[in-house]
Amino acid sequence: MSIITILLALPLVGALLLLLLRSQPQLSKYVAIICTGAVFIGSLVMLSGYEAAADGYQFLQETNWFPAFGVSFALGLDSLSLPLFMLTTLLCFLVVVYSWDVTERAPFYYGLLLVLETGVLGVFSALDFFLFYIFWEVVLIPMFFLIGIWGGERRSYASMKFLIYTHVASLVMLLAIGAMFFKAADVLGYYTFSIPEITKVGFDLNFELLVFPALLFAFCVKLPVVPVHTWLPDAHVEAPTAASVLLAGVLLKMGGYGLIRVAYMLCPTAARQYTWLVVLLALLSIVYGAFVAFKQDDLKKLIAYSSISHMGFVLIGIATFDEIGIMGAVFQMVAHGLISAMLFMGCGVIQHHAGTRLISRLGGLYSKMPTAMTMLILAFFASMGIPGFMGFFAEFSVMLGVFRSFGLVVLLVALGAVLAVGYYLWAFQRVAYGSLPAELAGCKDIHWYEMLPMLVLLVLTIYFGLQPDILVEYMDNSVESLTGLLYWDMEA
Repeated sequence: MSIITILLALPLVGALLLLLLRSQPQLSKYVAIICTGAVFIGSLVMLSGYEAAADGYQFLQETNWFPAFGVSFALGLDSLSLPLFMLTTLLCFLVVVYSWDVTERAPFYYGLLLVLETGVLGVFSALDFFLFYIFWEVVLIPMFFLIGIWGGERRSYASMKFLIYTHVASLVMLLAIGAMFFKAADVLGYYTFSIPEITKVGFDLNFELLVFPALLFAFCVKLPVVPVHTWLPDAHVEAPTAASVLLAGVLLKMGGYGLIRVAYMLCPTAARQYTWLVVLLALLSIVYGAFVAFKQDDLKKLIAYSSISHMGFVLIGIATFDEIGIMGAVFQMVAHGLISAMLFMGCGVIQHHAGTRLISRLGGLYSKMPTAMTMLILAFFASMGIPGFMGFFAEFSVMLGVFRSFGLVVLLVALGAVLAVGYYLWAFQRVAYGSLPAELAGCKDIHWYEMLPMLVLLVLTIYFGLQPDILVEYMDNSVESLTGLLYWDMEA
């Protein structure tokens, strides 16, 4: 049994245990912290055994599941999925720590977090399309309930909108997977859902031109990309902090991962044909998301639109077909996962302590919450792309790739980065400084269980910002494989 299988099973075991401990809700957080902690430690052990210089997948497990239909229980990690797998195990553990004071229906709450962890880890490690789709759909269920039960006043609307958008996109992806399944069988002579085997088939251009738009739509909804982004701000605004952290930190990365692993790797010729459509969508997300962020009074909604803008960097980085640009896109996924988690945790601290996230009702919080405000401004700096933080290396790499591929189009990408400085500083000045409203006079500073996860994220963001090569080393092979396919296609 592969270590990946064990890491996928542990959260499910924890969720089942919580089901049995419903009469003792006070034990829920301890079960959750033990399970997510064990998964994180296990992932570190796995990382220590990963050979960064080796090609292909590692920690493989492949067991026939429904051999008559070509379905196998196949898991493995390569240099594209490993960083995202590690990101997920870290954030799930930190989210449980951050949620230490949750008491409302605690067994169900922590159980949903554990099921969500299994689903996301499964997406990043599945090497069979049937299994990939199952894990993809599993992720929707716990997030739907987390928003729908523990969310804000419009939680029912937000959770239903999230489910409808993402499930419709999943069905479109399923149709594309089915088409590739049957088309690959014509070439291979047998039916298989194996992602590595189907990737090697090499579809004809006409088929790719039909399948690629379906895959692009499905993964752009998850990323999300303007104009199929509207579910995200509503989901973030209504979701509890833990759900927002995981939504921005790992669920959005499923879209970027799917674009690279499935859409671009399986349809490289069509991907090149649709380049300017992808570039247009990416620029629209970068610029539109940044401008709309300026108009927000809800701090959480501002961060949500910032996420749309920053995920546009991922999309355009992939579209460059340039090794540096694609590397920047993958690095941006990990960087945004850490930074957005810190941002939403900081926003949650303000909500929990001040009772509101509305910028117009806040002010002078630095005098009452100096530690929390310091952590928040550092998170803003990281998201702005200030040198020394991960965001700088990610955005600079993407912009360099864009310049090499599209020339002065890079100015529009840079505009998104410049606007980020504006809306973050504007928001922080109004939240942290000025006169303190009378109703906020009793605010207390950040709790230890809120501070600890943010501090870990801050340290990692600075560490990988100063030493990006440590992370880049684990990404090299997958980026080279993708660019190799694309360059081969260009020469052909």
